[in-house]
Formats: sequence, structure tokens, C-alpha cells
Amino acid sequence: MEKDDAHSADPRGGVQVVSRTAAIMRALSAHPGGLSLTAIANEVGLPRSTVQRLVTALEIEGLVDGKGPSGGTRLGPTVSSLLATAHADMVVFGRHQLKMLLDAVNETSSIITAVNAKGMVLETMTAEHPLRVVLSQGSQTPLHASAGGKALLSAYGDSLIEQLYGPALESFTAQTLASREALLAEVKQARADGIAYSRNEFTPGISSLATVVDTSMGIYAFEVTLPDARFEARAADIRASMLAHRERVLTESIGFEKDRQAGSLGLPSAAGS
Repeated sequence: MEKDDAHSADPRGGVQVVSRTAAIMRALSAHPGGLSLTAIANEVGLPRSTVQRLVTALEIEGLVDGKGPSGGTRLGPTVSSLLATAHADMVVFGRHQLKMLLDAVNETSSIITAVNAKGMVLETMTAEHPLRVVLSQGSQTPLHASAGGKALLSAYGDSLIEQLYGPALESFTAQTLASREALLAEVKQARADGIAYSRNEFTPGISSLATVVDTSMGIYAFEVTLPDARFEARAADIRASMLAHRERVLTESIGFEKDRQAGSLGLPSAAGS
């Protein structure tokens, strides 16, 4: 008989519940389309009944949605709200910038922020193509397996990469970078070129380009994600648009920050700082 110990009498039970809940949230962030309860249980190594109790509690708080597009459980609307609060300035400033990038490249465009060793989608806008990539707020991808992640790493010294990764990197597809040395080389190239790339490195058939912006609001990456089938034909044009976009963001963010400090944006002076 399956033992349900979600509410263990152990005095450490509260910490245990938090740890298990965090594991479920991480699993869902890696699968934006959603997971069944059984799949979540397999991902986090817990009994299905335990997962069901925790997911039910999370759904009440809006942290998960039990009616994902494929019928599974996915991250809920409260996650997006929390993200918007934590990065209030960039959300306000970035939405307009993101729309301009989307209009320029006509491919799914996102703002990425770093959370531990992953890149998390802070804001995203989807292109209007029959064949397109759809991302969701709060979804996360390992830094070493995404263009946005590599772009973010390029804003820091190589010592951070050496702290985060061992000699061998976790593999997700046949194209995932296999070693720390390979990652260091790509990040170095991204610093020189201003653009980072990822081709089929996390999900087969999906590729991306990204550029990093280091502003007074923080360090973020603007990422363009598209089906790999269009990558070769579109990469050069998208790269040119993104480099121009980067300069515009850096220039306009200075004026935005001055307005924010003057209180003309209706935001608390410490928001996002």
C-alpha cells in the first residue's frame, strides 16, 4: 500500500513539505505544457497521492493550473504575478521593447532573467505563424542549453561558469554542449558578437538567438525563439535586428530609469531594485 507522508509527524515535516513543493514547481517549470500527476511523481520521486495533495494545495493558491493545454498540471497565474512584482520595472519597460522586437523579427520573443542556473521567461510574446514556438511565463531552461542563458552568462566572468558547472554538462539532446570548455568558448564568442545561439540544444526542432542587456534595472536577455526549420534562412536578419534592438534598449532604459526615479511612472522608487 502506498504510504502518503505529505504531512509527516516528524518535526521537520514543515521543511519537508516546502522542499517537496519546490521540487514540484521546478518540475513544472521545465515542462511548460504541463505534466500528469503520475509524471510529476516520477519526476520528483514521490508517491502519486503525496503529489496530488500538494498539487491541490498549490492550485488553491493559484501557483499551479490543473487544466494545462494537454490536460496536465502546469504553473499557474500567481507565478506570473509574482514574477511581475519581483521585476516590476523591467516588466513595465520591457513590454514595449518586446513588442518592437516581435514586430521586427516576427518570431516569438521573450525577456529572460537568471534564476540560479536556469533562465526563466519573465515576459513573452508569440509570433503569428502556423508553425511557431509558444513559451509561457515562468518556464525555465538550463543556462547552458539556451541562447538566453548563454547571453546572460556572457554578462558575467568565466569564474561564475566554473562555479556553476563541472567538466561535463547535463545533456538534453544530441546537440547539447557536452563540456564546460565548450560552454566557455560559446560564451566568449557571445561577448564578442553580442549574440548567443542555441540550436536544438534543449528541445529538438527549436532554436534561438539572444542578446544581453545590462541596465540599472538588472541584467536580462532578449531572446528570439523559432522552429529550427527556419533558422538558417532567418538567422542573419534576426541577428541584425537584435543588435539594433539591444542598442535601443540600452539607450531608452536610461531615460526610463530617470523617469522612474522622478516618480512619473507610478511605481515605488525601490521596485525591481
